[in-house]
Amino acid sequence: MYLPMLMLIRRIIGALFLLLGIIGLLMPVLPGWPFLIPGIALLGSRDPWLRFIHLGIIRLLKFIKNRQTPWLRRSGERLFDAYKKTRTVVAPLIVRSERTIERWVGYTPKNPPQA
Repeated sequence: MYLPMLMLIRRIIGALFLLLGIIGLLMPVLPGWPFLIPGIALLGSRDPWLRFIHLGIIRLLKFIKNRQTPWLRRSGERLFDAYKKTRTVVAPLIVRSERTIERWVGYTPKNPPQA
């Protein structure tokens, strides 16, 4: 009972952080990165919604990058390169945060506790 409730709370808090991070990226007043990284770490890199969002972002950027209009293609290339650079910087932080959270909670998805 304890573990499923803890995982539900972790997903709810992760979703709230992710939502705050997305709002922060859209609004210039609230910074988004301090909320996005913990939100992704709380949800976990294996979360199906995060994988879906990540693939959607990549497909959208590739779609923009392959357009015929020169200014749109250049913008797509810049955005795609910026996304790749950001991902290489942020991905290790997310993995490290995931491991820290798993240590605090005492649960690793690879080795679930025996009932």
